[in-house]
Amino acid sequence: MAVLRHLLTARTTVLAVNAAYIASAGQDDANRTEPPFRLQGSYRDMNKIAARIDPAMNDAELAAVIDDHYTGEAQTLTTGAESNLLKLAELRGTLTPAQADRWAEIKATHVRTSTLGGPDEDPLIRAVAALGLLADRVAAVESAITRAADPRNALANPAARHAQRP
Repeated sequence: MAVLRHLLTARTTVLAVNAAYIASAGQDDANRTEPPFRLQGSYRDMNKIAARIDPAMNDAELAAVIDDHYTGEAQTLTTGAESNLLKLAELRGTLTPAQADRWAEIKATHVRTSTLGGPDEDPLIRAVAALGLLADRVAAVESAITRAADPRNALANPAARHAQRP
Protein backbone atom coordinates (compact mmCIF):
# COMPACT_ATOMS: atom_id res chain seq x y z
CA MET A 1 0.00 0.00 0.00
CA ALA A 2 2.88 2.37 0.80
CA VAL A 3 4.40 1.81 -2.65
CA LEU A 4 1.11 2.72 -4.31
CA ARG A 5 0.82 5.90 -2.21
CA HIS A 6 4.39 6.87 -3.14
CA LEU A 7 3.72 6.13 -6.82
CA LEU A 8 0.65 8.36 -6.77
CA THR A 9 2.69 11.17 -5.19
CA ALA A 10 5.41 10.75 -7.82
CA ARG A 11 2.78 10.66 -10.57
CA THR A 12 1.33 13.96 -9.35
CA THR A 13 4.75 15.59 -9.68
CA VAL A 14 5.45 14.03 -13.08
CA LEU A 15 2.06 15.18 -14.42
CA ALA A 16 2.61 18.71 -13.08
CA VAL A 17 6.04 18.80 -14.74
CA ASN A 18 4.53 17.53 -18.00
CA ALA A 19 1.78 20.17 -17.95
CA ALA A 20 4.32 22.94 -17.26
CA TYR A 21 6.58 21.66 -20.06
CA ILE A 22 3.70 21.61 -22.56
CA ALA A 23 2.54 25.09 -21.51
CA SER A 24 6.07 26.43 -21.83
CA ALA A 25 6.70 24.79 -25.19
CA GLY A 26 3.50 26.26 -26.60
CA GLN A 27 4.30 29.79 -25.48
CA ASP A 28 5.79 32.36 -27.83
CA ASP A 29 9.16 33.71 -26.65
CA ALA A 30 7.93 37.29 -26.95
CA ASN A 31 5.17 36.62 -24.40
CA ARG A 32 7.20 34.80 -21.75
CA THR A 33 7.26 36.09 -18.20
CA GLU A 34 9.78 33.46 -17.09
CA PRO A 35 12.51 31.39 -18.71
CA PRO A 36 11.38 28.35 -20.73
CA PHE A 37 10.72 25.22 -18.66
CA ARG A 38 12.55 22.30 -20.23
CA LEU A 39 12.21 19.53 -17.66
CA GLN A 40 9.91 16.81 -18.93
CA GLY A 41 7.36 14.66 -17.19
CA SER A 42 7.23 11.57 -19.37
CA TYR A 43 6.55 7.90 -18.76
CA ARG A 44 10.34 7.44 -18.83
CA ASP A 45 10.73 9.84 -15.92
CA MET A 46 7.95 8.09 -14.03
CA ASN A 47 9.58 4.72 -14.73
CA LYS A 48 12.97 5.91 -13.44
CA ILE A 49 11.42 7.34 -10.28
CA ALA A 50 9.23 4.26 -9.73
CA ALA A 51 12.27 1.98 -9.93
CA ARG A 52 13.77 3.79 -6.94
CA ILE A 53 10.66 3.73 -4.73
CA ASP A 54 10.83 1.45 -1.71
CA PRO A 55 7.91 0.55 0.59
CA ALA A 56 9.92 1.53 3.68
CA MET A 57 10.42 5.11 2.43
CA ASN A 58 8.92 8.03 4.24
CA ASP A 59 7.68 11.20 2.51
CA ALA A 60 11.00 13.02 2.93
CA GLU A 61 12.89 10.15 1.29
CA LEU A 62 10.41 10.08 -1.58
CA ALA A 63 10.83 13.83 -2.06
CA ALA A 64 14.61 13.30 -2.10
CA VAL A 65 14.25 10.63 -4.82
CA ILE A 66 12.15 12.99 -6.96
CA ASP A 67 14.53 15.90 -6.32
CA ASP A 68 17.53 13.74 -7.20
CA HIS A 69 15.92 12.55 -10.43
CA TYR A 70 15.07 16.03 -11.66
CA THR A 71 18.43 17.45 -10.51
CA GLY A 72 20.08 14.88 -12.77
CA GLU A 73 17.73 15.77 -15.60
CA ALA A 74 18.43 19.50 -15.15
CA GLN A 75 22.17 18.88 -15.37
CA THR A 76 21.71 17.54 -18.90
CA LEU A 77 20.19 20.84 -20.04
CA THR A 78 22.56 23.15 -21.89
CA THR A 79 21.21 26.27 -20.13
CA GLY A 80 18.73 27.15 -17.44
CA ALA A 81 19.28 24.32 -14.96
CA GLU A 82 18.81 26.63 -11.98
CA SER A 83 15.67 28.26 -13.33
CA ASN A 84 14.17 24.88 -14.22
CA LEU A 85 14.83 23.48 -10.74
CA LEU A 86 13.34 26.59 -9.13
CA LYS A 87 10.25 26.29 -11.34
CA LEU A 88 9.99 22.62 -10.31
CA ALA A 89 10.13 23.62 -6.64
CA GLU A 90 7.41 26.19 -7.32
CA LEU A 91 5.25 23.53 -8.99
CA ARG A 92 5.73 21.21 -6.03
CA GLY A 93 5.13 23.96 -3.47
CA THR A 94 8.54 23.45 -1.89
CA LEU A 95 10.22 26.81 -2.58
CA THR A 96 12.11 28.16 0.42
CA PRO A 97 12.01 31.93 0.98
CA ALA A 98 15.56 32.24 -0.40
CA GLN A 99 14.61 30.19 -3.46
CA ALA A 100 11.46 32.25 -3.95
CA ASP A 101 13.54 35.43 -3.92
CA ARG A 102 16.00 33.96 -6.41
CA TRP A 103 13.15 32.74 -8.66
CA ALA A 104 11.57 36.22 -8.62
CA GLU A 105 14.97 37.72 -9.49
CA ILE A 106 15.45 35.29 -12.40
CA LYS A 107 11.96 36.03 -13.75
CA ALA A 108 12.48 39.79 -13.50
CA THR A 109 15.84 39.52 -15.27
CA HIS A 110 14.27 37.37 -17.99
CA VAL A 111 11.47 39.87 -18.59
CA ARG A 112 13.87 42.79 -18.58
CA THR A 113 16.26 41.06 -21.01
CA SER A 114 13.52 39.98 -23.39
CA THR A 115 11.80 43.38 -23.21
CA LEU A 116 15.02 45.18 -24.00
CA GLY A 117 15.78 42.99 -27.00
CA GLY A 118 18.21 40.53 -25.45
CA PRO A 119 21.96 40.80 -25.06
CA ASP A 120 22.71 40.17 -28.76
CA GLU A 121 20.46 42.87 -30.21
CA ASP A 122 21.67 46.11 -31.77
CA PRO A 123 22.37 48.73 -29.05
CA LEU A 124 20.07 51.23 -30.77
CA ILE A 125 17.19 48.75 -30.71
CA ARG A 126 17.86 48.08 -27.03
CA ALA A 127 17.90 51.82 -26.25
CA VAL A 128 14.58 52.38 -28.02
CA ALA A 129 13.10 49.38 -26.21
CA ALA A 130 14.32 50.79 -22.89
CA LEU A 131 12.60 54.10 -23.64
CA GLY A 132 9.41 52.25 -24.50
CA LEU A 133 9.61 50.32 -21.24
CA LEU A 134 10.17 53.55 -19.33
CA ALA A 135 7.14 55.13 -21.02
CA ASP A 136 5.00 52.12 -20.07
CA ARG A 137 6.13 52.35 -16.44
CA VAL A 138 5.43 56.11 -16.29
CA ALA A 139 1.97 55.48 -17.75
CA ALA A 140 1.33 52.83 -15.07
CA VAL A 141 2.33 55.29 -12.33
CA GLU A 142 0.08 57.96 -13.87
CA SER A 143 -2.89 55.60 -13.95
CA ALA A 144 -2.28 54.56 -10.32
CA ILE A 145 -2.18 58.19 -9.22
CA THR A 146 -5.34 58.96 -11.20
CA ARG A 147 -7.16 56.02 -9.60
CA ALA A 148 -6.00 57.04 -6.12
CA ALA A 149 -7.04 60.67 -6.62
CA ASP A 150 -10.44 59.84 -8.12
CA PRO A 151 -13.13 60.98 -5.63
CA ARG A 152 -15.46 58.20 -6.77
CA ASN A 153 -13.02 55.61 -5.41
CA ALA A 154 -12.87 57.36 -2.04
CA LEU A 155 -16.69 57.42 -1.76
CA ALA A 156 -17.04 53.81 -2.81
CA ASN A 157 -14.69 52.66 -0.06
CA PRO A 158 -15.07 54.97 2.97
CA ALA A 159 -12.90 52.74 5.16
CA ALA A 160 -9.95 53.40 2.86
CA ARG A 161 -10.11 57.14 3.66
CA HIS A 162 -9.42 56.66 7.35
CA ALA A 163 -6.89 54.76 9.37
CA GLN A 164 -8.13 51.48 10.78
CA ARG A 165 -9.24 51.71 14.38
CA PRO A 166 -8.27 48.93 16.79
